[in-house]
Amino acid sequence: VLTKDSVTVSVDAVVYYRVSNATVSVANVENAHHSTRLLAQTTLRNILGTKNLHEILSDRE
Repeated sequence: VLTKDSVTVSVDAVVYYRVSNATVSVANVENAHHSTRLLAQTTLRNILGTKNLHEILSDRE
């Protein structure tokens, strides 16, 4: 992941999610697990790309 100040960082993350409507999920998404993983990766990249390394490190949980 590339930060706002152009530092490349490696990120380990865990995502918990709940399917609210299994029927819709199965009918409309070919591979819900893969799609959820891609969405999480994209969201993480977008958020971290707006922050400097110092901000990311100070916001760690």
